[in-house]
Amino acid sequence: MGDGDNLTESELNEKPNRKVKTFIIQPYGTRYYALYEGEDLICVTVYKKGAMEVKRRLEAASNLAPKEE
Repeated sequence: MGDGDNLTESELNEKPNRKVKTFIIQPYGTRYYALYEGEDLICVTVYKKGAMEVKRRLEAASNLAPKEE
């Protein structure tokens, strides 16, 4: 049995079957910052502020993309 077996019908309607993108910023080496989507490396920046801006733009773009059905 999977995790979704105990959801009510209203919960299933609220949570459509689409992937939620989770972006994480972590230190990379001694002076860089890496932006990951799950375990996938998206980019490496010199400044944390740069990684935060890339993250913001990717999140905004994913909100504009058509929803998968």
